[in-house]
Parts: sequence; C-alpha cells; structure tokens
Amino acid sequence: MQSKFKATLMACVLAAGLVPAQVGAQSITLSLETSTPTGAGGLVASHMAEVAAERGIATIQVQTGKTLTKSIQQVAEGQTDIVSTPLVLYALLSRGLGPYGKLGKEKGAALAANLRLLYPYHFSSFQLFAYESTGIDSWDKLEGRNVFNGPPRGGALTMARTMIQLTTGLKDGENYNGKQVAWGQADSLFMDGSVDAAVRNATFPAEFMPLYSSAGRMNIVSVPVATFESEAFQKWAKGPGQSPMIMAISEMGYGDDVSVISEDNMFRAVAATGGDTVHKDMPNDLAKALTAAFIETNSELLAKTPWAPGNRYGKIDNETMGICNAGIKLHPGALMAWEEAGFDVPDCAKP
Repeated sequence: MQSKFKATLMACVLAAGLVPAQVGAQSITLSLETSTPTGAGGLVASHMAEVAAERGIATIQVQTGKTLTKSIQQVAEGQTDIVSTPLVLYALLSRGLGPYGKLGKEKGAALAANLRLLYPYHFSSFQLFAYESTGIDSWDKLEGRNVFNGPPRGGALTMARTMIQLTTGLKDGENYNGKQVAWGQADSLFMDGSVDAAVRNATFPAEFMPLYSSAGRMNIVSVPVATFESEAFQKWAKGPGQSPMIMAISEMGYGDDVSVISEDNMFRAVAATGGDTVHKDMPNDLAKALTAAFIETNSELLAKTPWAPGNRYGKIDNETMGICNAGIKLHPGALMAWEEAGFDVPDCAKP
C-alpha cells in the first residue's frame, strides 16, 4: 500500500470538469473511483477533490464511469485508494456471493476485511413513477401493466421486483409485465409510452424529473403505511445495504407538475445505502483529515444540488444508514473525526 500514498505533484482530474486545479504543493495523490459523475457518489467525489485540495490534504484524482463491483475489489487489493461503495456490495463481497461468487467465501471475506468506511450516504431510493394519464395512483394498479423495473440484471432489478412483490403481492411475469433495459434507454422507454410505470431508484427530487414532467403530469406513489410498517417489509428494508426511508412531501422539492401520493403527507420508500471506503492501511491521520473535511464542509455539499439533502450526507446513525446490517467498520481515523465532531457513532461501526 505504501506506493499508493506516493509523493507527487499532480492536478485534480475530474471527468465532469467541475473542479479547477487549486492544489498548490500537495505531497499525497489519491485515486477515487465512482460510477456516474452526476450521481450521489460522483457528487461526493467532486466535492472531496475540491476540499482536499483547498485544505492541502491531498490531490484526489477522480475517475467516473467505473463498475463499482470491480472498483471495490481494487481498493480491497490496494490498487485504488477510495471508492463509492454500495453497502450491499460490501456485504456480498464479505460472503463471496453474487458478483464475487468466483472468489469464494474465504477470499471474499479476506478482501472485505481490508475495507473501511470514511463516511456513509444514501445512493438513492426506490420509488414508483407513472404519468397521471395512466391512472396509476397506487401500487396495486401495477397489476397487468408494463413496468420498467431496472436493467436486465443486477441489484436494481432485484430490489424493484422485491419491493413490488412485498407491497402488492404481484410477481414479474405473472401479474405484471416487467420490462428491463439498460439505464441509458430507460428514459426514452418511459417517455414514449412503452411502459405504464417505472419502479426505479431516484433522488429527492429525482434528477430526471424535469425531463419526464415536460411530457406530462407525473405521479409518484409512496409505499402505503400499513405495508411499510409490516414486519416483512421492515425486515427486507433493513437488509444489508438498505434502509427504510421517510421524508415529508414538502421536503421532496417538487412543484405543481408532480403529484406525490401518500396517506399522510409523508413519503415512504427504501434507500440504497453506501459511502466512501478505503483500505484499512490508509494512515490514520489521512483518513481523519478526509473525514473531517467531509463533515466540516457538509453544508457546502448539501448546497450543490437540490437533491443532496435527501441523500442524508452528514448522517452516521444506524437507523438512517443501515451500517450494522452491512457489517462494515469505520476506519479508525474516520472514527476519530466523527467523534471529535460530536457525533454518536453506532458501536457496530467502531473498529
């Protein structure tokens, strides 16, 4: 790992071109990999590149468009320094399951043991969207309809199918027609009427909503209270990498072109949780400085985009973040930063 913290002078590289090179004479260069530059992880990545440079902590080279399944393993192997990590992927790696099945349980657990969390956040929440003209204003009305529920394979598809079944009892292919396309085709599929609704991950407000609502008035439907509070739904919603999510409709950021449907002016969904992770061998002082910078500049991060507050940046409690069920631990340096900032860190997250 020592080679990963080499002394060098390099400008911050951001695929989105958002951050100027205001680095000065940094002596540490770190690599950070994330998926989309406009997503939850991408927002944190660009922000951390800025503040780490401004504070003289490090030069962070950000690479976007990465497959996080692979990036997480690279951090665990010491090839990359920081990665945006869905906690469900950490849980799968620790068990040698899913995309890490070829590694096996023993090797997967050994690699996962090398990962430590700096700060958590929500990637997105799974929600039901439909044009008002479809008449879909409840989850039960998905019966017999064509529904986009994610890409052809992966965690998003599994999560959407499970959420529909737990909420309505409806099964893909039996009670409704699930349609799967790559994310790049999802918007056109929805807008041209090829599907009646979508159950997919989104922010609050959804970053794609201006596009969708330009073609017609939209409905967004909350999970019913009775379903949300049921034992079965809560057990699933609190699974590794997930957390029950409740938000006041007034805080969701929508205008008159969107109807948010709920029984009590509160919106209920399930969040996909995650955070930025590093190798356990990252020096404590460096991990502490990065985490402190994240905490101390949280108000700046929340002001960068309307949907940032909904991603719960700056929260560390288990109820919001679901850290305990994922089984991941904070880096010792990160723990110091959180506790010195006055936060109560869940015991399960302490190294």
